[in-house]
Amino acid sequence: MFSTELHVALGPERTYRELLSHNAPVAYWETLLRPATILLAIGVVIPMMAIHRVTLRLAGTAVVAWGFAVALEFVAASCVIASASSRRAGMARAIDLWFAGHLPFSLWLLMLPIATTSLSLPAFEVIGLTALVPLIWTVFIVTAFCRTVLGTSAAGARWRAAIHLAVVIIVGSTLFIISAGGGAAVWSYTLRRIAE
Repeated sequence: MFSTELHVALGPERTYRELLSHNAPVAYWETLLRPATILLAIGVVIPMMAIHRVTLRLAGTAVVAWGFAVALEFVAASCVIASASSRRAGMARAIDLWFAGHLPFSLWLLMLPIATTSLSLPAFEVIGLTALVPLIWTVFIVTAFCRTVLGTSAAGARWRAAIHLAVVIIVGSTLFIISAGGGAAVWSYTLRRIAE
């Protein structure tokens, strides 16, 4: 599974074409395997960042608390896939291929504990700045997915990728603000940083 994700991350269009040529059927329960991998990363990373250790209870709590983000991505994938009548794979296969593009965000999640503890910047700033890499990288993967798997035009792929990016930024920013203590706390922090 990880080899597929690496190939999708490094050469999405070519890899999606190869994966489609195999035309392997995917059961609906199999569409949950890749999202479960993302939840595992969340279950490990969140406790490491918060208290620098991981237990089953802490990992489970992180998965329950943040699992809706993966569920929202599942809904977003379903909407993007359903928007293309020209798709070249069934819904289950297309969702599986969509989540094969999760490597940029999973790597980012796994690197966050190291980055937030080793850099001299505050953790909030490290998270915000480093999030740009998986955001941009994922736009290219989603665009390739839309062109190859969904069979959209170049313009159709770009607008689908742009809408997905906007949704990810809105949801991600909302989660970030909530976890930082709310809008007032973020605003106060921002004003203090500007005044320094």
